[in-house]
Amino acid sequence: MILDIFAIHARTKRAKLQVELAQLEYSYSRLKNLWGHLSRIDAEIGDRGPGEKQLEIDRRLIQKRISHLKDKLEEVRKVTYTKRQNRKNFKVIALVGYTNAGKSTIFNRLTHADVYTANKLFATLDPSSHYIPVPKGNQSILTDTIGFIKELPHCLVESFHSTLLEVVNADLLLHVVDLSDSEFKDNIDAVDKVLKEIGADMVDTVYIFNKTDVIGGMAYKFLKKQLQVKYPCSLFISATNDEDLSVLLDKICSRLENMKSEVQLVVSSKMEKLIPYLESKAEVLSIDCDEVLDSYLVQVRGGEEVLAEAKDQIDKYKQLEYINS
Repeated sequence: MILDIFAIHARTKRAKLQVELAQLEYSYSRLKNLWGHLSRIDAEIGDRGPGEKQLEIDRRLIQKRISHLKDKLEEVRKVTYTKRQNRKNFKVIALVGYTNAGKSTIFNRLTHADVYTANKLFATLDPSSHYIPVPKGNQSILTDTIGFIKELPHCLVESFHSTLLEVVNADLLLHVVDLSDSEFKDNIDAVDKVLKEIGADMVDTVYIFNKTDVIGGMAYKFLKKQLQVKYPCSLFISATNDEDLSVLLDKICSRLENMKSEVQLVVSSKMEKLIPYLESKAEVLSIDCDEVLDSYLVQVRGGEEVLAEAKDQIDKYKQLEYINS
């Protein structure tokens, strides 16, 4: 049933390939039962029945199709990897959560995008990414991902590997929880279990308890106090409330700021073009001129990728200068 729902909602080429692959891998392991009733019909001693012959034919056909789909998905993964490399100077924030928790609504409100949303299971099968407006030096991309479920079939985890990579490679996860769902605690556990399975359990995570407008009263206040003890850095919002989204954006900015490092770089006067780069990608705190070293002492605060790139450029220049001398 889950695979059928996935098939209905698959819109892009990647989603359709992933769903078909999951369907075939699911069917492959159950072929023997489908043809078992024919295995002894018209079979002589030492011979195989028509069921076993048909089973081998079907298995070969399915294996051939599975191999073809995996090749196609590998091509898609290469394209995805190239796109990811092009945005390596951006922080990636991924929305994760149980299906129908409200991730796509939050994504649309924060990015002003137009991702399909609906009050139904698995409305999102493909990750959608969009720039998110945050202060200078915090260039970020927000990604909306597939909704998780309890006991997510292994074939789906494998087939949607390229999609789940968006989660594994994220710098920050926003775990969205539908607080109006009576089983939200079990849903949290189900999502955390999948995150651990794919190796994303160590990514910095903020729990976002959504749909607070649906519930209220003393019951909500009591529940909120309980959850704040267990999830001290969590937020309680309604995706339809502008003020709540503003608080969420502030929380994102705060987490991104905590990921930054502050260093002092010695930039040769002949490399002064590096300074505008740093000013555009990070926060330059001060610039002092050192006449003895014929360099600038630049105090800068920024992300690991930007600082690593700057250090690499400085080291390469020093090596080139040493060779020329």
